Amino acid sequence: MKTYTLREAAKKIGVTARDLKQWEKQFAGSITIPRAPGGARLYNDELIERFRHIRAWLEDGRRPAEVADMINQLDAQQAEPAGERTAPTDTTVMEGEIIDPPRLLHQGMPYIAEQLAARLKDDLVRALKQETNRTIEQAMGEVKDRLDSLADQTAAAAETVRCSLRDYEDAWQQKTEQLHEHLETVVAICREEKARQEEERKRLEQRILEREKAFRELVLSFRQTAASSAATRAHKWWKFW
Repeated sequence: MKTYTLREAAKKIGVTARDLKQWEKQFAGSITIPRAPGGARLYNDELIERFRHIRAWLEDGRRPAEVADMINQLDAQQAEPAGERTAPTDTTVMEGEIIDPPRLLHQGMPYIAEQLAARLKDDLVRALKQETNRTIEQAMGEVKDRLDSLADQTAAAAETVRCSLRDYEDAWQQKTEQLHEHLETVVAICREEKARQEEERKRLEQRILEREKAFRELVLSFRQTAASSAATRAHKWWKFW
């Protein structure tokens, strides 16, 4: 059996998808729309024909309660075998059969009012039950749709958070690697600078030692020259005298 989506069915019926959803809620007690495993509505030719009847009845000015009763009557007629279908029963005869003539003659209008009140009570109770069932089913459908929407939103939010965490983790890993490389470069530069300064210090120490040695040699030379000069002057002085 061929099935249609919500938009396809609305297009075939000649209404909007919003109208179709509203009718589904109004006549939930008479019409049930099957759904796919994913939750999408599925319509077949029989449901489309039924919604066409609903559209025609509403356009004729019938009330939703009357339309719901007509849907139930249509279902009952379709459920009966073709040979067993009979003409509608004359309601006036049925009503005449349950009226008690002696009591009617004796009590008159009060009895008729009592019978009418009893009938109206049954009709009101039945209508209230149907309306209550439709309201409950409509509310349950709205709650289910809301829960499905919240579930979808929660899943989407969780996926967004997971993607954000993955992106943050990748960015943090990249930054960490860059920082590690930068630190290694700084450490290498520091080591090179330390080695250069150590070599410079050794050269300076060597130059200082060399200058100290030269200075000592110069002082020693001065002392030796001074001593030699003093000895020469003393020898010449004694020789002169």
